[in-house]
Amino acid sequence: MGTPRGVLAFVERLERRMADLLSEETRVILAYSGGLASTLVAMVARKRCDLVCVVAGVEDSAAVRAAKAAKAHLDYRVQFVQPDVEGTRRIRDRINAATRHVSATAVRALIPLRTVLEELPNQSILAGFGPRTLDATLGKILKDWGVMCPLLDLARSQPLPRPLLRAAAIALGLPVEWARAAHREPATSAGINDFLLANGPLRH
Repeated sequence: MGTPRGVLAFVERLERRMADLLSEETRVILAYSGGLASTLVAMVARKRCDLVCVVAGVEDSAAVRAAKAAKAHLDYRVQFVQPDVEGTRRIRDRINAATRHVSATAVRALIPLRTVLEELPNQSILAGFGPRTLDATLGKILKDWGVMCPLLDLARSQPLPRPLLRAAAIALGLPVEWARAAHREPATSAGINDFLLANGPLRH
């Protein structure tokens, strides 16, 4: 069986959107979580630019393990940023102060991305946000931060269910077992949830 036309049409739309976003870019940073959405973005983006996947995660977190596997098996260029408790909480507090009407769930989701942004200021940044809308104002925050989110752009006109993303990634060559990985929230993937507890542990 061939790839369904709907999947091919989505891949074509994603390719076009990426071409528009990266038309003037040469080196681009992808805030990479190792999940399906960010891996799909990486597969398309690295055709068009010098892509570096930067992962914010504690040692042995799901994000770090996935990124190491992507480096070894998919030949991705990967860099690691290791969050600590104090830095993570400072970033959370700054996001809260600047975005008072955003849910706690959305703030947690933004922390790994913000960690990458603060580690690599003044860079062109991609992210895999889009398929699961966490907050009505999330798109505005990402735009204000200057983050390019091709899936979020496409999600405004077409629902992006996980099976569609999975089929698109497989059509682009991602191994099936990778495409079937379970969804993880960004903070969970980065291994920083304990850092965000008011009286949580000060080590990992």
